[in-house]
Amino acid sequence: MPVTVEGPYGCFDFDDAQPRQIWIGAGIGITPFIARLKQLAVTPGEKTIDLFHSTAEFEQKAIDILTSDAAAADVCPHLLVDGKDGRLNGERIRVNVPEWRSASIWFCGPAKFGQALREDFVAHGLPPEHFHQELFQMR
Repeated sequence: MPVTVEGPYGCFDFDDAQPRQIWIGAGIGITPFIARLKQLAVTPGEKTIDLFHSTAEFEQKAIDILTSDAAAADVCPHLLVDGKDGRLNGERIRVNVPEWRSASIWFCGPAKFGQALREDFVAHGLPPEHFHQELFQMR
């Protein structure tokens, strides 16, 4: 049976001039960040990185693996389970990363959530070009 494999798709390359990055992976949107964590564990980068992962589902083994991958990559994890920790929003990120103004933000997750975060951060002074959003859609 023949199989056709395509991809990868997307535009995340994590390349920019900002000294700090804030990664936000919501639900399955954590996927590109996991790949980058594994790469950074082997080839360390120069940036200070905070990873926010918001999920509705809690699975301890998955959280443990993500925490371990973040430690190996020298990335600071902020893991939230919606029902237990409340929802992630711009204010919560700004409180946890006071240096957010010197960061670029990389988001992957539901489009409306990403748009809300973009609008929030831009309203608080983040240059729009410092907010990068990956979309789960075929182009």
